[in-house]
Amino acid sequence: MCGIITHLSLNVNSRITPQVCQDLNDLLTHRGPDDAGVFLSDDVALAMRRLSIVDLCGGHQPLSSADGRYTIVFNGEIYNHHALRGDLEAKKFVFRTKSDTEAILNAYIAWGKDCLKYLNGMFAFSIWDAKAKTLFVARDRLGMKPLYYAQDPNRIFFASELTPIVKSKFFDLRLNLKAISDYLSYWYICEPDTIFENVHQLPPGHFAFIENGTMRIERFWSIPSGKEEVMSFEQARDSVHALLKDAVGSHLGADVPLGTFLSGGIDSGLVTAIASQQAKGRIQSFGIGFKDKSYDETVLAQMTADRHGIDLNVHIMEDISPALIEEIIGAFDEPLGNASYVPAYLLARAARSKLKVVLTGDGGDELFGGYPTYQAPYYQAMWHKTPHFLQNIIRRRVAAMPVSHQRISLDFRLKQLMQGIDADYKRAHCTWRQVASLSAQERLWYGDIYQKLGGYDPFTVAARYFEEAKNLSTINQLMYVDLNTYLLNDHLRKVDRMTMAHGLEARLPFMDYRMVELAMRMPAQHKVDLFKTKKVLKAVAKDYLSDQVINGKKKGLTSPIAGWIDGPLKEYFSDVLKGGIAAQLFEPNEINRLLSEHAAKQKDHSRILWALLTLQVWHRKHIG
Repeated sequence: MCGIITHLSLNVNSRITPQVCQDLNDLLTHRGPDDAGVFLSDDVALAMRRLSIVDLCGGHQPLSSADGRYTIVFNGEIYNHHALRGDLEAKKFVFRTKSDTEAILNAYIAWGKDCLKYLNGMFAFSIWDAKAKTLFVARDRLGMKPLYYAQDPNRIFFASELTPIVKSKFFDLRLNLKAISDYLSYWYICEPDTIFENVHQLPPGHFAFIENGTMRIERFWSIPSGKEEVMSFEQARDSVHALLKDAVGSHLGADVPLGTFLSGGIDSGLVTAIASQQAKGRIQSFGIGFKDKSYDETVLAQMTADRHGIDLNVHIMEDISPALIEEIIGAFDEPLGNASYVPAYLLARAARSKLKVVLTGDGGDELFGGYPTYQAPYYQAMWHKTPHFLQNIIRRRVAAMPVSHQRISLDFRLKQLMQGIDADYKRAHCTWRQVASLSAQERLWYGDIYQKLGGYDPFTVAARYFEEAKNLSTINQLMYVDLNTYLLNDHLRKVDRMTMAHGLEARLPFMDYRMVELAMRMPAQHKVDLFKTKKVLKAVAKDYLSDQVINGKKKGLTSPIAGWIDGPLKEYFSDVLKGGIAAQLFEPNEINRLLSEHAAKQKDHSRILWALLTLQVWHRKHIG
């Protein structure tokens, strides 16, 4: 696990010096505190910061082939690199290290771009061919590892995070108003866009090939979106079970101690339980506890730990403070609104004090139907059969419910449900995840700036993926969209940034591409129905977890932001939302109205206020 940069000069005058390359590379030290390396040759500069996990002594990068023709920098882990090494040795390749980096390099030498189909892991890498003067850059299938790029007539610059691109001052960066609109809608910026108009992310499952100054980007893998296969529930259960055991086993390969994140839920519980059976020794798990018991899952997490002989380290969520918020937001290279980054940051910090690697349960919800929104088509069908007079009574009563600042309260759920209940299932799905509606955004933006958006609708992003998934059943369509939006842009980004802020590697067995292919070929009825979510995964869990855990109420890693804004952070919010990027883009009177109504519990505006705070603090820290 590392941070990488790649700079390709398109003319002699744009070449960078070793010192500039090193300085930009050092901006990624948090991602790789153990080692650093720089390679410069003619028009290319490669650099990396290393977190040493595999082949601690021999894994230094950049790594060149024996003849010096090819040089690679690589961020991530290749879980099948031992098998890949065997295949390459059969082709007479000689290895000088035990690293997965060399396995990628030799695979590229052997198979060119087709090497990507042999790689199972999370990765972002660049390979320079000094003879052909070509650059090959690739990103893993699901986008677990980030890779940004910017280009102009002088250069093409790739980096694991936005920060080196911003701090280089090579480009005249312009804020992307449509990306900010997406962010206000969903708490995240949608790939391949970024907060800047002229910076992008290499899409997941794509590679870039640069020759003679021209870059072409091609897809090498995509999430299955064809019709589901016919399989019995028992077949689905057994296939998931076997593949999950295989994925967890492959994710345990490391030359340093590793552990797991463990909540009170099914996904992390399954990963932890299976890991405890396959690991060489007793593993450690890490969980976050809350003083407010409505947020706390440590009792259920302890049940799983006790059942499998696991040492559970619980970090109790500390009191929130402006200093802590500023510290955490400073770890993001672009804004992310999901306030679960607060406990995620603290959990990663606690784990890093003892380990370098953790396995997590991320992805299980999006693959196997863990959210109530996947049951929504059933709810909508029932709603449409309800007489109009009764619908109107329900609407009035929901609107009249007093606002609560408790954890994802009933009034919040019902009011959010009512917002999308009459829309078609595609628009409704996005509405139920929505932070700020189009009408709310129109009130928030300055009028002249809002006009520049030209009527842009953030639903456009999801609509593209719904079109791609049109041959899937309705519920699997929802999961396909979430894999390409919510999981990619929110969860995976949060996991990467919050763990790498502490030099901690997070591995995600559910994101094994074979598991994704299996889940998206599986009939939706094996995952969700009107009464149950995550059906097939719960069936697998019966062999590993207690009934209390399997049937426990889903909580997730949620922060009590409504209470924070109305409590210990009240003055901070009022002060920090003045001036800065907020005053440049948004109506101050509208921000004040949101704050006032929230404080009076007239409405719960916590999610949009948190989005504004994160954007404001991020901009101040990174842009100034």
